[in-house]
Amino acid sequence: MRIAFIVNSYPPRLGGLESHIYHLSVSLAQLGHDVYVLTISDKPGHRQEEGVDIRTDRRHFPVADIISFPALGATRAIARFLREHHIDVVSVHTRFFPMSFVGVRAAHKAGIPVIHTEHGSGFVASSSPIIAPASRAVDVTMGRYVLRHADRVLGVSEQAAAFASRLGGVHADVFYNAITPPQPHAEPIEDRHRHLVFVGRMVPGKGWDTFIEAVAQLRAQGQEVTGELLGAGADLDAAREMIAAKGLDGVVSAPGRVSADEVRGRLAGATLVNPTVLSEGFQTTLLEALAERGRVVTFTVPGAQVLADQGNPVVITAERTLESLVSALRDFLNNPPALGDPSLIDAWTWPVRAREYASIAESLLDGHAPHSPAHL
Repeated sequence: MRIAFIVNSYPPRLGGLESHIYHLSVSLAQLGHDVYVLTISDKPGHRQEEGVDIRTDRRHFPVADIISFPALGATRAIARFLREHHIDVVSVHTRFFPMSFVGVRAAHKAGIPVIHTEHGSGFVASSSPIIAPASRAVDVTMGRYVLRHADRVLGVSEQAAAFASRLGGVHADVFYNAITPPQPHAEPIEDRHRHLVFVGRMVPGKGWDTFIEAVAQLRAQGQEVTGELLGAGADLDAAREMIAAKGLDGVVSAPGRVSADEVRGRLAGATLVNPTVLSEGFQTTLLEALAERGRVVTFTVPGAQVLADQGNPVVITAERTLESLVSALRDFLNNPPALGDPSLIDAWTWPVRAREYASIAESLLDGHAPHSPAHL
């Protein structure tokens, strides 16, 4: 097949969404499909990477470095590209991005089916009196349009699929997030369950401050734990200041952003602590920790219960509070669960997931009737 991803961002920009699109597009190319990525950034260009044809136009009007817009006329130009390159299926991701809206409309103009994948499990969580209502307004207009006009809607977790169904009034299937298969280790991985690791953006709601406070309380209770926070963001300096203020210098580190390979290495044998209260989709760090023979202690987040039910060493706190996290960690440290079966992670890898996606696309082509102009 010839598949075009029409998305707001793509690596080298880093993030969970970009990682999903990158790995899915590369894995589809490895299966023999012709894969194109049409995206926007501050650095327009055209390049080939790992079998994927990436075409980048200039972005406009960036908002908080999260959302930006394509140029006027992008829908018409992309529709022409889709026809000229005989694209079979269009892939768009997350309902509120302008390129998802443009991608759906361009695909309809070209008579091509669209698969939309939803990565969020709820409305954007923000304490801002501007961001919260503004994002909800986008969701119930442009976001709802994307969901209702896609030919197939997927969600990266049960919660994401349920949210897409509620918002769009459409059926959504679960298409779980995935990771690259773990690499073999030259030596057995050391059990370091008392080393606690936070992985994520250093922003409000992600839980970096809850993590630091939990480590401080555990050590005050006599628990010999160490920790590190992996990730960059606006609150990185505040995190380092909090570490110093809590007397945790030399116990907890905050190196900032590290490479994906280094994240996997630092999770090996350790305990991922995940105290986020944001509307997450499916955090691949849960899978990465388990793939590297680590354990997970987390607030209730999409995917955690599924992984726990499969027999993986995943502990879910009773509540999404600091007190509940400290209690769960104390019990965990006193009686750590046995390591899970590493073969359980095989089904959560990109080679498997790409074959599933290709099957979904093929089913659309088998029964797809082109959209009429009246549908636009």
